[in-house]
Amino acid sequence: MPTGTADPRRVRPRLASALAGGLVAAAVAGSLSACSDDLPPPTYSTATYDDVARLMQGTLDQRAAALEREDAGRFRATLDRRDADLLRQQIDYYDNISDLPVGLLRYRVLPDTVSPVDDSGDTAGGAYGSAGLAGREYWAEVVLALQLDGFDSAPVRTRDRFLFRTTDDGERLVVASTSDPAWEDEHPGNTQPWDRERIEVRQADGVLGIFDDLTVDDAPAVLREAAEGRREVRSVIGGDSAGAGGTGGSGAEELDGVDGVIVYAVDDASTLRGLAGQSVGDPDRADGLTVAVPVDTARPGRGTASYRVFLNTRVLSEPDDVLGRLVRHELTHALLGPRARKAPLWLNEGLAEYTSVQALPERDRRLPSMALTIAGTATDLPRSADFAGPDAESWYGVAWWVCEYIARTYGQRTLLVLLDSLGGGADEGEVLRDALGLDARELVRRGADLMAATYRG
Repeated sequence: MPTGTADPRRVRPRLASALAGGLVAAAVAGSLSACSDDLPPPTYSTATYDDVARLMQGTLDQRAAALEREDAGRFRATLDRRDADLLRQQIDYYDNISDLPVGLLRYRVLPDTVSPVDDSGDTAGGAYGSAGLAGREYWAEVVLALQLDGFDSAPVRTRDRFLFRTTDDGERLVVASTSDPAWEDEHPGNTQPWDRERIEVRQADGVLGIFDDLTVDDAPAVLREAAEGRREVRSVIGGDSAGAGGTGGSGAEELDGVDGVIVYAVDDASTLRGLAGQSVGDPDRADGLTVAVPVDTARPGRGTASYRVFLNTRVLSEPDDVLGRLVRHELTHALLGPRARKAPLWLNEGLAEYTSVQALPERDRRLPSMALTIAGTATDLPRSADFAGPDAESWYGVAWWVCEYIARTYGQRTLLVLLDSLGGGADEGEVLRDALGLDARELVRRGADLMAATYRG
Protein backbone atom coordinates (compact mmCIF):
# COMPACT_ATOMS: atom_id res chain seq x y z
CA MET A 1 0.00 0.00 0.00
CA PRO A 2 1.23 3.53 -0.69
CA THR A 3 2.42 5.56 2.22
CA GLY A 4 1.57 9.21 2.66
CA THR A 5 3.38 11.73 0.51
CA ALA A 6 2.60 15.29 -0.39
CA ASP A 7 0.46 15.54 -3.50
CA PRO A 8 2.99 16.07 -6.33
CA ARG A 9 0.49 18.26 -8.17
CA ARG A 10 0.59 20.83 -5.40
CA VAL A 11 4.18 22.06 -5.54
CA ARG A 12 4.17 25.71 -4.41
CA PRO A 13 6.82 28.17 -3.29
CA ARG A 14 7.17 28.61 0.47
CA LEU A 15 6.56 32.08 1.86
CA ALA A 16 9.35 31.52 4.37
CA SER A 17 11.77 30.87 1.51
CA ALA A 18 10.54 33.93 -0.32
CA LEU A 19 11.08 36.12 2.71
CA ALA A 20 14.56 34.69 3.24
CA GLY A 21 15.38 35.63 -0.34
CA GLY A 22 14.53 39.28 0.31
CA LEU A 23 11.37 39.49 -1.79
CA VAL A 24 10.14 43.05 -2.19
CA ALA A 25 6.37 43.32 -1.80
CA ALA A 26 4.50 45.68 -4.08
CA ALA A 27 0.89 46.79 -4.32
CA VAL A 28 -1.03 44.89 -6.97
CA ALA A 29 -3.88 46.39 -8.90
CA GLY A 30 -5.62 43.18 -9.97
CA SER A 31 -7.78 41.11 -7.63
CA LEU A 32 -10.15 38.17 -7.56
CA SER A 33 -13.85 38.85 -7.61
CA ALA A 34 -15.81 38.40 -4.40
CA CYS A 35 -18.31 35.59 -3.86
CA SER A 36 -21.73 36.17 -5.34
CA ASP A 37 -23.68 34.42 -2.59
CA ASP A 38 -25.89 36.38 -0.24
CA LEU A 39 -24.09 37.76 2.78
CA PRO A 40 -24.76 36.05 6.09
CA PRO A 41 -26.33 38.30 8.73
CA PRO A 42 -23.87 40.29 10.87
CA THR A 43 -23.67 39.57 14.56
CA TYR A 44 -23.90 43.28 15.33
CA SER A 45 -24.38 46.57 13.53
CA THR A 46 -22.29 49.73 13.53
CA ALA A 47 -22.25 53.04 11.76
CA THR A 48 -21.73 52.92 7.99
CA TYR A 49 -18.10 52.81 6.87
CA ASP A 50 -18.60 52.17 3.16
CA ASP A 51 -15.26 53.55 1.98
CA VAL A 52 -13.40 51.67 4.69
CA ALA A 53 -15.20 48.43 3.76
CA ARG A 54 -14.22 48.90 0.11
CA LEU A 55 -10.58 49.31 1.05
CA MET A 56 -10.79 46.22 3.25
CA GLN A 57 -12.31 44.23 0.40
CA GLY A 58 -9.53 45.29 -1.92
CA THR A 59 -6.96 44.03 0.55
CA LEU A 60 -8.82 40.75 1.00
CA ASP A 61 -9.12 40.27 -2.77
CA GLN A 62 -5.37 40.74 -3.06
CA ARG A 63 -4.83 38.25 -0.22
CA ALA A 64 -7.03 35.64 -1.92
CA ALA A 65 -5.32 36.18 -5.28
CA ALA A 66 -1.90 35.78 -3.69
CA LEU A 67 -2.89 32.53 -1.98
CA GLU A 68 -4.43 31.04 -5.11
CA ARG A 69 -1.67 32.21 -7.44
CA GLU A 70 1.20 31.24 -5.17
CA ASP A 71 2.50 34.80 -4.96
CA ALA A 72 4.36 35.20 -1.66
CA GLY A 73 5.28 38.84 -2.22
CA ARG A 74 1.73 39.82 -3.05
CA PHE A 75 0.49 38.04 0.06
CA ARG A 76 3.04 39.78 2.27
CA ALA A 77 1.95 43.16 0.89
CA THR A 78 -1.47 42.69 2.52
CA LEU A 79 0.04 42.38 6.02
CA ASP A 80 1.17 44.86 8.64
CA ARG A 81 4.89 44.18 8.27
CA ARG A 82 5.74 45.98 11.50
CA ASP A 83 4.31 43.06 13.50
CA ALA A 84 6.86 40.23 13.59
CA ASP A 85 4.49 37.82 15.39
CA LEU A 86 1.80 38.38 12.77
CA LEU A 87 4.28 37.75 9.96
CA ARG A 88 5.44 34.46 11.51
CA GLN A 89 1.88 33.27 11.98
CA GLN A 90 0.92 34.26 8.46
CA ILE A 91 4.01 32.57 6.98
CA ASP A 92 2.66 29.33 8.47
CA TYR A 93 -0.81 30.05 7.12
CA TYR A 94 0.48 30.72 3.61
CA ASP A 95 2.49 27.50 3.63
CA ASN A 96 -0.48 25.53 4.99
CA ILE A 97 -2.79 26.75 2.24
CA SER A 98 -0.07 26.04 -0.32
CA ASP A 99 -0.01 22.40 0.78
CA LEU A 100 -3.79 21.91 0.62
CA PRO A 101 -5.62 20.95 -2.61
CA VAL A 102 -7.47 24.28 -2.82
CA GLY A 103 -10.18 24.43 -5.45
CA LEU A 104 -11.59 27.83 -4.48
CA LEU A 105 -10.64 30.52 -1.98
CA ARG A 106 -12.41 33.84 -1.54
CA TYR A 107 -12.77 36.43 1.22
CA ARG A 108 -15.64 38.81 1.81
CA VAL A 109 -15.87 41.59 4.34
CA LEU A 110 -19.23 42.21 6.03
CA PRO A 111 -19.65 46.00 5.76
CA ASP A 112 -22.19 46.26 8.56
CA THR A 113 -19.65 44.85 11.04
CA VAL A 114 -16.92 47.47 10.44
CA SER A 115 -16.11 49.30 13.65
CA PRO A 116 -13.21 51.58 14.61
CA VAL A 117 -10.77 50.79 17.39
CA ASP A 118 -11.45 53.32 20.14
CA ASP A 119 -11.61 56.73 18.44
CA SER A 120 -9.18 55.94 15.63
CA GLY A 121 -11.92 55.95 13.00
CA ASP A 122 -14.50 58.41 14.23
CA THR A 123 -15.72 59.62 10.84
CA ALA A 124 -18.18 57.35 9.12
CA GLY A 125 -19.38 57.21 5.57
CA GLY A 126 -17.21 59.93 4.09
CA ALA A 127 -14.57 59.87 1.39
CA TYR A 128 -11.09 59.26 2.80
CA GLY A 129 -7.87 60.63 1.45
CA SER A 130 -4.44 59.73 2.75
CA ALA A 131 -4.56 62.36 5.48
CA GLY A 132 -8.06 61.34 6.63
CA LEU A 133 -7.30 57.65 6.91
CA ALA A 134 -3.80 57.73 8.37
CA GLY A 135 -3.37 56.26 11.84
CA ARG A 136 -6.69 54.44 11.99
CA GLU A 137 -7.60 50.87 12.90
CA TYR A 138 -10.83 48.98 12.26
CA TRP A 139 -12.31 45.62 13.17
CA ALA A 140 -14.56 43.77 10.73
CA GLU A 141 -16.03 40.31 10.37
CA VAL A 142 -14.69 38.46 7.35
CA VAL A 143 -16.18 35.43 5.59
CA LEU A 144 -13.74 32.92 4.11
CA ALA A 145 -15.05 30.55 1.45
CA LEU A 146 -12.62 27.65 1.05
CA GLN A 147 -13.26 24.52 -0.98
CA LEU A 148 -10.82 21.61 -0.99
CA ASP A 149 -10.84 20.00 -4.40
CA GLY A 150 -12.27 16.47 -4.28
CA PHE A 151 -13.04 16.66 -0.57
CA ASP A 152 -15.74 19.36 -0.21
CA SER A 153 -18.98 19.42 -2.16
CA ALA A 154 -19.15 23.23 -1.85
CA PRO A 155 -17.03 26.06 -0.49
CA VAL A 156 -17.02 25.95 3.31
CA ARG A 157 -17.89 29.42 4.64
CA THR A 158 -16.48 30.37 8.00
CA ARG A 159 -16.16 33.69 9.78
CA ASP A 160 -13.52 35.41 11.79
CA ARG A 161 -12.87 38.95 12.96
CA PHE A 162 -9.94 40.75 11.34
CA LEU A 163 -8.15 43.89 12.48
CA PHE A 164 -7.12 46.27 9.71
CA ARG A 165 -4.59 49.07 10.08
CA THR A 166 -3.67 51.89 7.72
CA THR A 167 -0.27 52.01 6.12
CA ASP A 168 2.08 54.83 7.09
CA ASP A 169 1.09 56.84 4.02
CA GLY A 170 -2.60 56.41 4.81
CA GLU A 171 -3.30 55.04 1.32
CA ARG A 172 -4.23 51.44 2.15
CA LEU A 173 -5.56 49.16 4.87
CA VAL A 174 -3.48 46.09 5.71
CA VAL A 175 -4.27 43.09 7.89
CA ALA A 176 -3.01 43.54 11.44
CA SER A 177 -4.70 40.47 12.97
CA THR A 178 -6.76 37.55 11.64
CA SER A 179 -8.35 36.66 14.96
CA ASP A 180 -10.14 38.13 17.94
CA PRO A 181 -10.11 35.61 20.83
CA ALA A 182 -13.03 37.20 22.66
CA TRP A 183 -15.15 37.16 19.51
CA GLU A 184 -14.12 33.57 18.73
CA ASP A 185 -15.19 32.42 22.21
CA GLU A 186 -18.71 33.56 21.31
CA HIS A 187 -18.58 32.06 17.80
CA PRO A 188 -16.99 28.58 18.08
CA GLY A 189 -16.46 26.24 15.18
CA ASN A 190 -14.91 28.72 12.78
CA THR A 191 -11.27 27.64 12.74
CA GLN A 192 -9.45 24.66 11.26
CA PRO A 193 -6.04 23.22 12.17
CA TRP A 194 -4.37 25.11 9.31
CA ASP A 195 -5.61 28.39 10.81
CA ARG A 196 -3.85 27.87 14.14
CA GLU A 197 -0.52 26.16 13.58
CA ARG A 198 1.84 24.78 10.98
CA ILE A 199 0.40 21.54 9.68
CA GLU A 200 1.88 18.65 7.76
CA VAL A 201 -0.26 17.55 4.82
CA ARG A 202 -0.04 14.05 3.38
CA GLN A 203 -2.23 12.55 0.69
CA ALA A 204 -2.67 8.99 -0.57
CA ASP A 205 -5.38 7.08 -2.41
CA GLY A 206 -8.33 9.38 -1.74
CA VAL A 207 -7.29 10.31 1.81
CA LEU A 208 -6.13 13.79 2.80
CA GLY A 209 -4.28 13.59 6.11
CA ILE A 210 -3.77 16.64 8.32
CA PHE A 211 -0.93 16.15 10.83
CA ASP A 212 1.42 18.31 12.89
CA ASP A 213 5.06 18.00 13.90
CA LEU A 214 4.09 15.67 16.77
CA THR A 215 2.00 13.29 14.66
CA VAL A 216 3.53 13.37 11.18
CA ASP A 217 5.64 10.27 11.90
CA ASP A 218 2.35 8.37 12.23
CA ALA A 219 1.12 9.59 8.85
CA PRO A 220 2.08 6.44 6.87
CA ALA A 221 0.13 4.17 9.22
CA VAL A 222 -2.91 6.45 9.34
CA LEU A 223 -3.03 6.89 5.58
CA ARG A 224 -2.55 3.17 5.00
CA GLU A 225 -5.37 2.22 7.36
CA ALA A 226 -7.65 4.93 5.97
CA ALA A 227 -6.98 4.02 2.33
CA GLU A 228 -7.52 0.31 2.97
CA GLY A 229 -10.44 1.14 5.22
CA ARG A 230 -12.28 3.04 2.48
CA ARG A 231 -12.25 -0.05 0.29
CA GLU A 232 -13.22 -2.37 3.13
CA VAL A 233 -16.08 -0.14 4.27
CA ARG A 234 -17.40 0.16 0.73
CA SER A 235 -17.42 -3.63 0.44
CA VAL A 236 -19.94 -3.67 3.31
CA ILE A 237 -22.09 -0.59 2.71
CA GLY A 238 -21.82 -0.72 -1.08
CA GLY A 239 -21.11 2.05 -3.54
CA ASP A 240 -24.43 3.84 -3.18
CA SER A 241 -23.59 5.86 -0.07
CA ALA A 242 -24.05 9.60 -0.13
CA GLY A 243 -21.05 10.76 1.78
CA ALA A 244 -17.44 10.96 0.66
CA GLY A 245 -16.91 8.67 -2.28
CA GLY A 246 -20.59 7.86 -2.87
CA THR A 247 -23.15 8.69 -5.50
CA GLY A 248 -26.28 8.77 -3.44
CA GLY A 249 -28.62 6.16 -2.09
CA SER A 250 -32.34 5.95 -1.53
CA GLY A 251 -33.57 9.27 -0.26
CA ALA A 252 -30.01 10.47 0.38
CA GLU A 253 -28.62 13.96 0.07
CA GLU A 254 -25.66 13.74 -2.32
CA LEU A 255 -22.36 15.49 -1.72
CA ASP A 256 -21.44 16.31 -5.31
CA GLY A 257 -17.80 16.25 -6.29
CA VAL A 258 -16.66 14.49 -3.10
CA ASP A 259 -14.50 11.47 -3.81
CA GLY A 260 -12.07 11.53 -0.87
CA VAL A 261 -12.09 11.86 2.88
CA ILE A 262 -10.14 14.15 5.22
CA VAL A 263 -8.56 12.72 8.36
CA TYR A 264 -7.29 14.98 11.15
CA ALA A 265 -4.60 13.67 13.49
CA VAL A 266 -3.33 16.77 15.30
CA ASP A 267 -2.36 17.25 18.91
CA ASP A 268 -4.52 20.37 19.35
CA ALA A 269 -8.18 19.31 19.37
CA SER A 270 -9.49 22.77 20.22
CA THR A 271 -10.35 23.59 16.63
CA LEU A 272 -12.94 20.80 16.58
CA ARG A 273 -14.75 21.58 19.81
CA GLY A 274 -17.12 24.01 18.15
CA LEU A 275 -18.17 21.38 15.61
CA ALA A 276 -18.25 18.38 17.92
CA GLY A 277 -21.99 18.86 18.46
CA GLN A 278 -22.42 17.47 14.95
CA SER A 279 -21.42 14.03 16.26
CA VAL A 280 -21.53 11.81 19.33
CA GLY A 281 -18.96 12.55 22.03
CA ASP A 282 -16.31 15.22 22.29
CA PRO A 283 -12.70 15.45 21.06
CA ASP A 284 -11.21 15.17 24.54
CA ARG A 285 -12.92 11.90 25.49
CA ALA A 286 -13.53 10.14 22.18
CA ASP A 287 -10.90 8.07 20.38
CA GLY A 288 -12.42 9.25 17.11
CA LEU A 289 -15.14 11.48 15.77
CA THR A 290 -16.75 12.04 12.42
CA VAL A 291 -17.58 15.71 12.04
CA ALA A 292 -20.15 17.10 9.65
CA VAL A 293 -18.69 20.32 8.21
CA PRO A 294 -21.50 22.73 7.29
CA VAL A 295 -21.44 24.75 4.10
CA ASP A 296 -21.98 27.87 6.22
CA THR A 297 -21.46 27.98 9.98
CA ALA A 298 -23.86 30.95 10.19
CA ARG A 299 -26.58 29.24 8.13
CA PRO A 300 -26.95 25.56 9.10
CA GLY A 301 -29.81 25.15 6.64
CA ARG A 302 -27.40 25.28 3.72
CA GLY A 303 -26.38 21.69 4.31
CA THR A 304 -23.13 19.81 4.65
CA ALA A 305 -19.98 20.27 2.57
CA SER A 306 -18.10 17.23 3.83
CA TYR A 307 -17.61 14.72 6.61
CA ARG A 308 -14.17 14.72 8.20
CA VAL A 309 -12.65 12.16 10.55
CA PHE A 310 -10.84 13.23 13.73
CA LEU A 311 -8.47 10.79 15.45
CA ASN A 312 -7.40 11.39 19.01
CA THR A 313 -3.61 11.31 19.11
CA ARG A 314 -3.61 8.73 21.89
CA VAL A 315 -4.81 6.05 19.44
CA LEU A 316 -1.85 6.58 17.11
CA SER A 317 0.31 4.39 19.35
CA GLU A 318 -2.17 1.51 19.25
CA PRO A 319 -1.47 -1.65 17.18
CA ASP A 320 -2.49 -1.47 13.53
CA ASP A 321 -5.53 -3.71 14.01
CA VAL A 322 -6.91 -1.44 16.76
CA LEU A 323 -6.21 1.72 14.78
CA GLY A 324 -7.67 0.18 11.64
CA ARG A 325 -10.88 -0.82 13.40
CA LEU A 326 -11.35 2.70 14.75
CA VAL A 327 -10.63 4.24 11.35
CA ARG A 328 -13.14 1.93 9.64
CA HIS A 329 -15.79 2.84 12.23
CA GLU A 330 -15.36 6.55 11.56
CA LEU A 331 -15.08 6.06 7.80
CA THR A 332 -18.45 4.29 7.86
CA HIS A 333 -20.00 7.47 9.25
CA ALA A 334 -18.09 9.62 6.76
CA LEU A 335 -18.92 7.51 3.71
CA LEU A 336 -22.59 7.18 4.63
CA GLY A 337 -22.69 10.91 5.30
CA PRO A 338 -26.13 12.53 5.41
CA ARG A 339 -27.78 9.22 4.59
CA ALA A 340 -27.32 8.14 8.21
CA ARG A 341 -27.49 11.38 10.16
CA LYS A 342 -31.17 11.08 11.09
CA ALA A 343 -31.16 7.36 11.77
CA PRO A 344 -31.42 6.25 15.43
CA LEU A 345 -28.05 5.99 17.14
CA TRP A 346 -28.35 2.28 17.86
CA LEU A 347 -28.42 1.64 14.11
CA ASN A 348 -25.97 4.37 13.15
CA GLU A 349 -23.33 3.31 15.67
CA GLY A 350 -24.15 -0.38 15.49
CA LEU A 351 -23.70 -0.38 11.72
CA ALA A 352 -20.37 1.44 12.08
CA GLU A 353 -19.16 -1.11 14.64
CA TYR A 354 -20.41 -4.01 12.54
CA THR A 355 -18.65 -2.64 9.46
CA SER A 356 -15.42 -1.95 11.34
CA VAL A 357 -14.89 -5.61 12.30
CA GLN A 358 -15.72 -7.30 9.01
CA ALA A 359 -12.09 -7.12 7.85
CA LEU A 360 -10.94 -8.91 11.03
CA PRO A 361 -10.91 -12.67 11.68
CA GLU A 362 -13.68 -13.55 14.12
CA ARG A 363 -11.14 -14.46 16.80
CA ASP A 364 -9.83 -10.86 16.73
CA ARG A 365 -13.21 -9.12 17.08
CA ARG A 366 -12.81 -7.97 20.65
CA LEU A 367 -15.76 -7.05 22.86
CA PRO A 368 -15.73 -5.34 26.28
CA SER A 369 -16.53 -7.96 28.90
CA MET A 370 -19.04 -5.60 30.52
CA ALA A 371 -21.04 -5.62 27.27
CA LEU A 372 -22.19 -9.15 28.06
CA THR A 373 -23.57 -7.97 31.40
CA ILE A 374 -25.24 -4.91 29.91
CA ALA A 375 -26.72 -6.93 27.06
CA GLY A 376 -28.02 -9.55 29.48
CA THR A 377 -30.22 -6.96 31.22
CA ALA A 378 -31.18 -4.82 28.21
CA THR A 379 -34.90 -4.45 27.62
CA ASP A 380 -34.74 -1.89 24.82
CA LEU A 381 -32.46 -0.78 22.04
CA PRO A 382 -29.74 1.62 23.22
CA ARG A 383 -30.66 5.32 23.15
CA SER A 384 -28.68 8.54 22.90
CA ALA A 385 -28.10 8.78 26.65
CA ASP A 386 -26.60 5.27 26.70
CA PHE A 387 -23.92 6.25 24.19
CA ALA A 388 -22.95 9.28 26.26
CA GLY A 389 -22.97 7.58 29.68
CA PRO A 390 -20.37 5.68 31.71
CA ASP A 391 -21.22 2.36 30.02
CA ALA A 392 -21.04 3.79 26.49
CA GLU A 393 -18.42 1.30 25.28
CA SER A 394 -20.65 -1.61 26.30
CA TRP A 395 -23.68 -0.10 24.60
CA TYR A 396 -21.68 0.22 21.40
CA GLY A 397 -21.14 -3.52 21.72
CA VAL A 398 -24.87 -4.11 22.18
CA ALA A 399 -25.69 -2.02 19.11
CA TRP A 400 -23.05 -3.91 17.11
CA TRP A 401 -24.54 -7.31 18.00
CA VAL A 402 -28.07 -6.19 17.23
CA CYS A 403 -26.78 -5.31 13.76
CA GLU A 404 -24.83 -8.58 13.67
CA TYR A 405 -28.03 -10.49 14.35
CA ILE A 406 -29.90 -8.58 11.62
CA ALA A 407 -27.14 -9.19 9.06
CA ARG A 408 -26.83 -12.90 9.83
CA THR A 409 -30.57 -13.54 9.94
CA TYR A 410 -31.97 -11.25 7.24
CA GLY A 411 -28.91 -10.42 5.17
CA GLN A 412 -26.42 -7.58 5.34
CA ARG A 413 -28.42 -5.48 2.89
CA THR A 414 -31.26 -5.30 5.42
CA LEU A 415 -29.13 -3.00 7.58
CA LEU A 416 -29.07 -0.43 4.79
CA VAL A 417 -32.79 -0.84 4.14
CA LEU A 418 -33.43 -0.07 7.81
CA LEU A 419 -31.02 2.86 7.66
CA ASP A 420 -32.84 4.43 4.75
CA SER A 421 -36.27 3.86 6.25
CA LEU A 422 -35.46 5.09 9.75
CA GLY A 423 -33.21 7.87 8.48
CA GLY A 424 -36.13 9.08 6.41
CA GLY A 425 -38.28 9.56 9.51
CA ALA A 426 -40.38 6.41 9.46
CA ASP A 427 -41.74 5.09 12.76
CA GLU A 428 -39.19 2.74 14.32
CA GLY A 429 -41.70 0.26 15.67
CA GLU A 430 -43.50 -0.06 12.34
CA VAL A 431 -40.27 -0.44 10.38
CA LEU A 432 -38.97 -3.18 12.68
CA ARG A 433 -42.23 -5.08 12.54
CA ASP A 434 -42.49 -4.80 8.73
CA ALA A 435 -38.85 -5.63 7.97
CA LEU A 436 -38.02 -8.09 10.76
CA GLY A 437 -41.27 -9.14 12.37
CA LEU A 438 -39.87 -8.04 15.76
CA ASP A 439 -40.30 -5.19 18.19
CA ALA A 440 -37.40 -3.36 19.86
CA ARG A 441 -37.43 -5.55 22.98
CA GLU A 442 -37.38 -8.76 20.96
CA LEU A 443 -34.63 -7.44 18.69
CA VAL A 444 -32.27 -6.48 21.47
CA ARG A 445 -32.85 -9.87 23.15
CA ARG A 446 -31.97 -11.71 19.93
CA GLY A 447 -28.81 -9.63 19.54
CA ALA A 448 -27.84 -10.21 23.19
CA ASP A 449 -28.40 -13.97 22.88
CA LEU A 450 -26.20 -14.13 19.76
CA MET A 451 -23.50 -12.13 21.53
CA ALA A 452 -23.57 -14.45 24.54
CA ALA A 453 -23.50 -17.57 22.39
CA THR A 454 -20.48 -16.25 20.50
CA TYR A 455 -18.36 -15.04 23.42
CA ARG A 456 -19.43 -17.51 26.09
CA GLY A 457 -19.76 -20.50 23.84
